[in-house]
Amino acid sequence: MKIDFTNINFKDEIQPDLNINELNFKIKNVCNNLPALNIAKNSELLNLTIEKTESFKQDKKKFVVFGTGGSNLGARALINILVDQPDNILFFDNIDPLFFQSQILKLDFATTGFIVISKSGTTPETLSQLGTIVNIANEKNILNTLYNNMMVITEFKDSALFNIAKKNNCLLLEHQDDIGGRYSVFSNVGMVPAIIAGLNVKKIHEGVVKLLNKNDFNNAFKFAQMFKYSVSNNFSSSVLMTYSDGLNYFGKWYLQLWAESIGKQNRGVTALHATGTTDQHSQLQLYLDGPKDKFFTIIKSNYKNKGLLIDSQLMKNESIDYLVNKKMGDLMHAEQDATIDTFKLNGFKFREIFIETINEENIGMLMANSIIETIAACIYFDVDPFDQPAVEQGKVLTKKYLS
Repeated sequence: MKIDFTNINFKDEIQPDLNINELNFKIKNVCNNLPALNIAKNSELLNLTIEKTESFKQDKKKFVVFGTGGSNLGARALINILVDQPDNILFFDNIDPLFFQSQILKLDFATTGFIVISKSGTTPETLSQLGTIVNIANEKNILNTLYNNMMVITEFKDSALFNIAKKNNCLLLEHQDDIGGRYSVFSNVGMVPAIIAGLNVKKIHEGVVKLLNKNDFNNAFKFAQMFKYSVSNNFSSSVLMTYSDGLNYFGKWYLQLWAESIGKQNRGVTALHATGTTDQHSQLQLYLDGPKDKFFTIIKSNYKNKGLLIDSQLMKNESIDYLVNKKMGDLMHAEQDATIDTFKLNGFKFREIFIETINEENIGMLMANSIIETIAACIYFDVDPFDQPAVEQGKVLTKKYLS
C-alpha cells in the first residue's frame, strides 16, 4: 500500500497549533494501545475463533448474520474483496419488514446457521430480527433446532441477548467490552463471517500487524491535519473514491467509522463515498466544477491486462481504435489514471492510495490505517473518537413510540 499527496505544500499550507507535538504523541499512544488494533497480534485468540467457527459450520448450508452498523459493515467489507462472492451467507443490517420477511421465509432453519451480533446485547433492530425467527421456530415446533444452530456474539454481561443465549445454550462468543462496535472488524465480529466466507483471516491480521510494526504515523497525521489546520482551504467534505467493486462495502464501513467518530459538538467533516468508474457519470461533475470544499482520497489498483478481451474487429469496424487489442482492465486502469491526472492538472488537493492487489493482507492494512487516521482527526478536533452521544435521543424516542 503506497500513499501519496498531490498539490499540497504541507510546510506552507498547514499551520498546526503550538501543542501539535503533544497531540501527535497522544494519537500514537492511543493507537499503539488500542485493543481494536492490538487484537490482531493475539494469534491464540484468532486460532480459537477459527476452531469454534469451523465447528459451527458443520452440517449447515447457509448462514445468516443479524447485526447493524459495526456489527455488520466490517465483515461485509472484508468479504466484499472476494471476486467470487459466497452465496451461502446473508447479512441483515436493516429491518425493512417486507424484504426481511421475503428472505427469512425461504430459509430451512434445520440447515441454516444464525449469527447474532450486538455488543451491548440491547440493539432493538437485532433483537427484533431474533424475535421473528424465534416466533417462526415456535410455530413450527423447531425451537431447539434454531437455538442449536445459533451463535451469539455479545458482551458477557446482563443483557437481553446474553440472557437469551445463556438460557437456550447457544454458542456464545465474547464481544470484548474495550472494543467499540465500529472498531470491531478485527475481532470475532469481523472474523467469524470472514472465516465462513472462506477468507484467510490470518492474512488479514498479518496486514494489520505489518502496518502497526512500521510505527509510521506521518501519512495519518498529514491526512487529518488537512481538515483541521489547512490555511488554503476550508474542507467540509472528505470524498473517498474507490476504483474497485471489491471496496464498495469498505466505503460503507469507512463512512460509519468516520461519521460516528468525528461528528460531535458542531465539529467534523462529512465523509462521502464514490465508486469508480460508475460515479464518474454521476458525482464527478460536481467534484470538478462545484464548490471547492472537498478533499479527495482516490484508491486505485493495478488493472492492466486484466479481465476479458474486447473484440478487436468490432472496435475497428466502429473506429473505436483506443479499445483495439485491449482488455476491460486496460480501460479501468486508464480511467482511474485519467481521473487522477484531471484532479492534478486542475489543482485539486488529493491523496492517492495505491494497492497492487486487493487481498486479505492489504484490506487489513487499509482498514487499520483508516482507524488510525480517524482517531488522529478526532484528537485534532478535540472530540472523543469512541462515543456517539447524539444518537441516544432517537433510541429513547423509538422505545417511547412503541410503548
